[in-house]
Amino acid sequence: MNKIAKALAAVAVAVLVLLIVADTVKPALKFSFFAMNTFVSGEVEGKSLKETNNEIENIINTLDKMILSRTAEDSFVYNLNKNGEAVADTELFGYFTKLAEVSAKSGGAFDYTLGAVSDLWSFGNTPSVPESNALAEALSHSGYEKVILSDGSITLTDKNAVVDFGASGKGIALDELKNYLDTAEVSRGVISVGGSVLLYGNDDFTVGIKNPSGASDYAAKLTVKECCVSTSGSYEQSFEKDGRKYHHILDPETGFPAESEVISATVISESGLLSDALSTACFVLGIEKGFELAEEFGAEVIFITENCEIHYKESKDTAISVSGNFTAVKH
Repeated sequence: MNKIAKALAAVAVAVLVLLIVADTVKPALKFSFFAMNTFVSGEVEGKSLKETNNEIENIINTLDKMILSRTAEDSFVYNLNKNGEAVADTELFGYFTKLAEVSAKSGGAFDYTLGAVSDLWSFGNTPSVPESNALAEALSHSGYEKVILSDGSITLTDKNAVVDFGASGKGIALDELKNYLDTAEVSRGVISVGGSVLLYGNDDFTVGIKNPSGASDYAAKLTVKECCVSTSGSYEQSFEKDGRKYHHILDPETGFPAESEVISATVISESGLLSDALSTACFVLGIEKGFELAEEFGAEVIFITENCEIHYKESKDTAISVSGNFTAVKH
């Protein structure tokens, strides 16, 4: 397969696993490209749209290559993992601080030092079940407490700890894009970075939560104001081995895929970082503890369970319409 064919195949796969699809805006500029290991697409309306499109792509690629990537040698995270310490600017240090808060308040259900553990599962390539000794070794070097934050300095107390923004980077990208749109001549926009979506503008938006069964209809539709929406679902990446199914959302305590009745957690927040990180944490925690965690951060969460129930709490800011194939459970 040549490089062009591979790129098209990657885009096609990314389209199939897109977790959330937002409504379209009025006729304006549409765009799509591949970045951050996922499919990025959107539509914005306003002035200087060609310039806006170019800047959106530049922001995401720069964020990935210079800050978040674990493999790009010029990136902040790559060098933090390599050297065990680094000094961050105010904005980046703020991201680390907020992720540390999510980790602490979730009791470690969200952990941004799971890089070595996730590498063993190799979900992005050819997935396999890790050997127990290797998994135990990787887990011994994980734990958000191994990251010390102090006055802009970030230090890893374990030289083998691996910081990984895989469960929060797409949300951070949304925050960076919102900051840019606030300064651009854009009145309204919908931008999707993988399973995280930015809904921008003074308007109502309709967002569909994908049916976990793979059916073309949505499990539920949400009507929301400007916000960020992220979904973590066990159906996004998975494989079977010896009759057992394994998915990519790992429990930081065991290193294995999180086990609960939840197969999808969707979080609505003003912050892209929080929507992304909390969707993972809430998935791992399950329904009751997940509701509590989301409320601590002023966010909303909607769960889908294996028995086709949709669990949510009523909100003055969000209207929810549940598909007839699912049972609505209000808390």
